[in-house]
Amino acid sequence: MVEPVGKVNIKQPVDPERVPIQKDPFHPTAYIISLPLDSEPSYVWLTLFDQVLWSSLDFWDRKVVIVGRELKLATDPEGVKEKLHWLEALVLATNKRVEEYNKTQSWAKKAETKKMLDEGAIRKDVQTWMSGRVIG
Repeated sequence: MVEPVGKVNIKQPVDPERVPIQKDPFHPTAYIISLPLDSEPSYVWLTLFDQVLWSSLDFWDRKVVIVGRELKLATDPEGVKEKLHWLEALVLATNKRVEEYNKTQSWAKKAETKKMLDEGAIRKDVQTWMSGRVIG
């Protein structure tokens, strides 16, 4: 049985004084900003997040990675506010896909349960039919 996938959000409120900001070791003008997540993302959530990220038109000038319960953005100091809005939109879009995924899984489970019930009823009818037959 497939368990529903949980949503993940940027943990609120974000205290600007406590947000870890580091120099990017590979790009001398860039920084890595780490935002806390409210829970550890599942494999399915991470996969859906990657799909949303890769389909984003803004992806190519922004580097994003999730490590444990942190969302890390590698960027230059220009337009950070806009990039944070973009990150939040990615998370919200991922959670929307999670809802769709969970609905699809629920429908599939109901269809499988119905199929098993239908097969059981058919087998019972075949058994009743067979026991009432006179073979001779």
